[in-house]
Amino acid sequence: MRRRLLASSVVLAGLLLAPVSARADVGQFIPGETIDAPVTSLGDLDVARDGTGAVVYLKSVGGADHVFVSRLQDGAWQPPEQLDAGLAASSQPVVAAGDGGELAIAFISGGSLFTTVKPAANQPYSALQLVASPALNPSIDLSINDVAYVSFTNPAGGGGGDVDIARKDRKATAFAIVPSALDIAATNGAGVGSGRSRVAVAADGVALVVWGEAGQVFARRVFEQTVSVAPQPAMIPAGGPYPAVAADLPDVDVQDDSSFAWVTFRESFADGSGNRFRAVARRLVGSQFDPGAIVDGLGGFPSADTVGPPRVAINGRGEGYIATASTGASFGAVIKDRVLNPAVPVGTGPPGAALPVAAADDNGDGLIAWQSSDLTIHARQYTNRRASRVVQLPQGETPVSSAPTDAADGLEAAADRAGDVAIAFVQGPAGARSLAVASFDRAPGAFRLSSGSSFRNVGRTPLKWTAAFELWGGLTYTVEVDGQVAGRTTATALALPTLPAGVHRWRVIATDRRGQVTATPLRLLRQDPAPPRATVRVTGARRRGQAIRVAVRASDPGRARRTASGVGRVVISWGDGSRTVARRGTHRYRRGGRRTIRVTAFDRAGNSVVLRRSVRIR
Repeated sequence: MRRRLLASSVVLAGLLLAPVSARADVGQFIPGETIDAPVTSLGDLDVARDGTGAVVYLKSVGGADHVFVSRLQDGAWQPPEQLDAGLAASSQPVVAAGDGGELAIAFISGGSLFTTVKPAANQPYSALQLVASPALNPSIDLSINDVAYVSFTNPAGGGGGDVDIARKDRKATAFAIVPSALDIAATNGAGVGSGRSRVAVAADGVALVVWGEAGQVFARRVFEQTVSVAPQPAMIPAGGPYPAVAADLPDVDVQDDSSFAWVTFRESFADGSGNRFRAVARRLVGSQFDPGAIVDGLGGFPSADTVGPPRVAINGRGEGYIATASTGASFGAVIKDRVLNPAVPVGTGPPGAALPVAAADDNGDGLIAWQSSDLTIHARQYTNRRASRVVQLPQGETPVSSAPTDAADGLEAAADRAGDVAIAFVQGPAGARSLAVASFDRAPGAFRLSSGSSFRNVGRTPLKWTAAFELWGGLTYTVEVDGQVAGRTTATALALPTLPAGVHRWRVIATDRRGQVTATPLRLLRQDPAPPRATVRVTGARRRGQAIRVAVRASDPGRARRTASGVGRVVISWGDGSRTVARRGTHRYRRGGRRTIRVTAFDRAGNSVVLRRSVRIR
């Protein structure tokens, strides 16, 4: 699944006693945390909307590369697990993540395509499935409704390669090959080299596959076990005055509605002195591409350029980002209000090796990460203002790796719906590389106080608040009264039995596992822990059928000059199942015998005092 989330913030050094206004941002970058070492290369990374996910990679075991996975649970990366035990050397692992810890993983071993599925975090991986042989270049995606597709190249196909695809149905763990290849012409070589395929799956379970064939890029939808009869060529015919020559390195992402998608690729144009590569993006609407645009930020045709594989990430509404790199610089282009805006520089990078990646969230916030000129991974965040038509610009540049990296061995980014973003890469010297995952960890979401400002006894009736939105780990709530910490809890309610009477000001501060805080506004808290006072007078004949009268005098004076809540209601229980809610009452008993009249006086804070009077009815 490829729709993710993000944002930006600061950890407050003063933590709980800092004023609310001190919290200016909504997240922070966390430098790369080592997942495993030594490793060979990164395969893939994915994060589901609910914050679960996984990273897959290659690690040498017994002199051969094997597939390992580290799962993301509650914001923490779990110990590595080997997935291909019993197989020969493996390569090209890819992963797709779904809510609840679901994972769909594919890789190549012995020239064959294998898959395994983990239906949920608390369920085991399915047995390895041999899906196709021979096979290479897998790409996998999982819809929010549990439908998965894996596209791959059959190197024994016509012309040196066919693009095939297999589908996993909902609640299933096995993939079934779609009978028809996606190739435009059976005699063409498709899905080989830089024409490898990419697949994205919409919420409705329809897949869109892009691939290179005969020097062009094509897009084709797949409906369950049927391929579309209307494949679309993606190349634009010319770049300005220069005619198109060829295209490759496609990438794709799709909206929740499969009718809409964005496709990016590298295209070359003949400028008179040679062929120049440019990055191109086009929106697919129904069965037709829009005119498309060059998105590499170069502004014209320079005498020389090196354009790497462009990457696209959009959310379910089609908002997102395209990352490109060329001639020593990385660029980011914003897709907002269905418009692809011009790319702007985000940072420098080694020519041909910056390899930037993009992530996007459900709100349209985003992030672009790339390998900088100093061979470390850098990232910049975008914050989308949905109510504004102004196109967002990238925020400050932040390094997230602690050692030299090699993005050619893997650089990926993915986000959840809460704004948390994972950035995976390998770092360190050759032969001693470690897999690391940096993150942009969003601070807890805004929340509110549920308890009102009327009088209460917070020792008996706990203070309550709504839950702050947080997917990566649990939250600790700190209740602050009059600027002082009154208590902490992981629940959304807290009783304060020792709070003195009077009028106070309180708020709640949510703290995540990184120490980031989000606070509610201050609210008045009127505390009245003392019960009211009451006296009872019983008059009347103590005879069956005759009137018994009860008069209650109740008051709720303040204690130590502190305001009290005042008398609320008085309940007179007559001892025979009848009761009167008033300070005065009259009752007639139908039977004789001894009865206990119970008078309960409540104040407006819910405190009560109980008085009993025994009467004998003759």
